[in-house]
Amino acid sequence: MSGRIFCLEGITGSGKTTQANKLRQKWDLDDTSYLIINEKEYEPFRQTIIDWHNRSANQNFSLRQIQAIAKARSETHRTNFIPLLTDLDYLLFDRSFYTSAIYQSDGELNVQEIMDLNLKEGSLVPEQGVILICSPGVARERIDERRKRINQYKLPSMHESIEEISKRRNLYLELAKQHPELYLVDTTNKTEDEIFEEIKFGLGLKR
Repeated sequence: MSGRIFCLEGITGSGKTTQANKLRQKWDLDDTSYLIINEKEYEPFRQTIIDWHNRSANQNFSLRQIQAIAKARSETHRTNFIPLLTDLDYLLFDRSFYTSAIYQSDGELNVQEIMDLNLKEGSLVPEQGVILICSPGVARERIDERRKRINQYKLPSMHESIEEISKRRNLYLELAKQHPELYLVDTTNKTEDEIFEEIKFGLGLKR
């Protein structure tokens, strides 16, 4: 493998998709070979997530479900992404197993246990990443705006409360403290360009 593996993580509404698009524009201008990944677009990970939503809405993740998602993720990586790494400069995950660990931690395993399970199954490991957070109120406003748009992944809408956003925000803050490879950026009172400069710094990209 030769391509560098990055990730953008963070709470819903923090600006991940916007910043991923800015990276896309930069890499296109730089004539860089890259792939930006949302795992929910690829099988078998996509179907596994849909199945969980369909049968377990409003329920916590069980150990069996966490294991199934980790297995589907690793298979998706082996099939779709690992073969491409020799020809890519960058592979960027728009959320990866870090975020899965945050969102699944209301179940039978904690954040670190879920991460360890994904690593054991063989998930690709980003060498560097950025965690985007913002105030829960700002996140809630952005989520409400997004719910008015068409859901391009055909998944059920998830309506996160202020309390849920706050809890996950705190988990991301702890994650950043424990993992120096993850650079924390608070997007609350910053412009898109200011955020992008911090992301480039956090990923070790040329300015």
